[in-house]
Amino acid sequence: MPDIDLGYAMKLEPKLAVDYFRSKGYQFSWNWQEMSMQAHSQAFTVAKATSLDVLESVRLELDRALATGTTEHEFKKNLRPVLEKLGWWGKKIDINGEVQLGSPRRLSVIYRTNLATAYQAGRYQQQLASSETHPYWQYVATMDSQTRTAHAALHLRVFRYDDPIWQKLYPPNGWGCRCRVRALTRAQVEREGLIIESSAGKLDTYNVNSGVDDATGEIYQSEVTEFKSGGQTTRTDAGWSGNVGSAAMGSDVNIAKKLTILRNRKLRQQVIQSLNNAPARRDAFAQWVGNILTTRRAGNALQPLGFMTDDVAERVRAISGVEPARLFVMSEKNVLHADSMKHRKTGVGLTLRDYQSLPELINNPQAVLWDVKKNNLLYISSGDSLMKVVVNAPYKLRGQQDVLDVIINAYRVNLTDLRRGIAGGLYQILSGGI
Repeated sequence: MPDIDLGYAMKLEPKLAVDYFRSKGYQFSWNWQEMSMQAHSQAFTVAKATSLDVLESVRLELDRALATGTTEHEFKKNLRPVLEKLGWWGKKIDINGEVQLGSPRRLSVIYRTNLATAYQAGRYQQQLASSETHPYWQYVATMDSQTRTAHAALHLRVFRYDDPIWQKLYPPNGWGCRCRVRALTRAQVEREGLIIESSAGKLDTYNVNSGVDDATGEIYQSEVTEFKSGGQTTRTDAGWSGNVGSAAMGSDVNIAKKLTILRNRKLRQQVIQSLNNAPARRDAFAQWVGNILTTRRAGNALQPLGFMTDDVAERVRAISGVEPARLFVMSEKNVLHADSMKHRKTGVGLTLRDYQSLPELINNPQAVLWDVKKNNLLYISSGDSLMKVVVNAPYKLRGQQDVLDVIINAYRVNLTDLRRGIAGGLYQILSGGI
C-alpha cells in the first residue's frame, strides 16, 4: 500500500468528518464480518478487541489523528506502547487457537480505514448540502499501479447526486480504497465534455461468502454490489457495499441526537444549515406531501422537514423546561388536517406549492413565536401573505419510540392578528420579528 498521509488530508476537509467519527458509539466484535456497514458506520469497533480500555485507547488516538493531522507513523508510535501495556499486542493463544492482536500492520489498517471512512462521510454530507449548485458527481480513482481494475472502471464517470449508484458505490468501496467523488456544476460538465450517465438497471447487490468463524465454523455472508456498463464491471469488496456517509448519519432522529453532543456551537450551526439546505431533503418532502394531497390518503407515516436551530431550542428549553427533539416532522394525517375544508372555505388554506415550501420556511422563518396559552411553537413565513406553522416541541406520537418536534397545523395568518397577539401577551417572540 502506498504511504498516504490521510491525517494531513483530513486537515484540509470540513469538520463534518471529525463530527462523524466522534458521534460513533462502541461495539465489540471478534470478526469484522459480524457487523454490517450500517453498524460499522454507527459504532466504533476493532476486530478481536473485547476490552473497552483497548477500544477507548485506539479511538482516542484516531480522534487525535483526525483533529490534528497525526500521521500514520505517529499514530502507530503513540499507540503501540499503550496497547502493549493493556496486553493487546502480538499473537496470543486462546480457546480458538492462535490469535493475532495488535501489530504494526493491523494499526495501519485501522488508521487508514477509519480516517478514510470519516473523510468520505464528511465529504458526502458537504456535497449533498451543495447539490443544488453542484448536482453532478464524478467518481475519481487514484490511477496508479495500486489501483484495482474494478475501481478504475468508474474513473471520471459522472452521475447525478441522486442516482442510486451513490447509495452503493460512494467510496470507500473496499479495504485501502483511495477513490473519491468530485462535485460538478452544469457548466463544468459542459466545459469538460462529460457525459451524465444513469445506473438504473445496471446495479446488482448480492451476498457472498466472506470468511469462516474458526470457533464455530459459521460461514459469514457479506454484501457486494456490482455496476456493469460499457463492458466494464465495478465491484465493491465484500462488506463495503453502501454509502458510509449516508449510513453514518442513519435516520434523522439519530442526526438530531448527534447534533446535541457537538461541543462546537459554530460547527453545530453549520451542520444544521447544510442539512436543512440540502436539495435532496427538500425534494423528498415535496414529493411526499404532493402525493398525500393528490391521493388524499393518509396513514401514520412521518416525513422529516429539517432541524431546529440552537437559538430556538435554547429558548424553548428555558420557557418550557423541556428539551426539544430538534427534529421537525409532519405526519400524513397532519397534512390532511391542515388541508381541511374549513381552512379552504375561510381562505386560510395553503396551496401545494406552500406545503412543499415548509422545509424552507422552517429553516428561514421571519419570526418564531411561543404560544403562551397552548405551549407550542409558531413559525411565521416572510412576505406579504404570511403562513403560520404550528409545532408541538417536543411531542410523543403513538407508535414512535422517540419524541419529535411535530408540525400539527399550517395555514395563512393575518399580520394584524399576530401583532395584536404579541402586544396582548398571547405570543412571545423567540427570534426574528413581526
